[in-house]
Amino acid sequence: MRNSGARQKNTFASDDTRKNCHRSVFTYPVKFKVFRKTSGHSSFNGYLRDISIDGASLEFEDKYGRFSLKEANKSSIKISFSIPHEGKVNIFARIKWVKKSGSNGNCLSIGIEFKDMESWQLDTIEKLIGMKNKDHNMMWNLWEQYEK
Repeated sequence: MRNSGARQKNTFASDDTRKNCHRSVFTYPVKFKVFRKTSGHSSFNGYLRDISIDGASLEFEDKYGRFSLKEANKSSIKISFSIPHEGKVNIFARIKWVKKSGSNGNCLSIGIEFKDMESWQLDTIEKLIGMKNKDHNMMWNLWEQYEK
């Protein structure tokens, strides 16, 4: 339950509950920082691929091997993205799983669990979920803003 302006801890639902959560699968550009206990942080550009109010799947390319698989589990990340008429949004999350892909193994998918979200951040996630099958050109225009 949400309190307006009150902070609340967000945790993954049980497997049975999660099956009933609305998930949206599409590509949405984000920037994110991974905060590691021993070696500071690294910044990446990637894409949200699968999102619910509890968490998301994030895909990105790590050409230079800056992402440490050893330190990834339970590392914190800060995701930044923009939604039209909403401005820039920052949300904190925790890494739950990591998968390598691609011929060189430099493409990664990570599962993240949102944490400590305020009600306005939950509202923003719900708007993002509702954008499925909407104007994908708009999303790519947002990506171009990040590239500048």
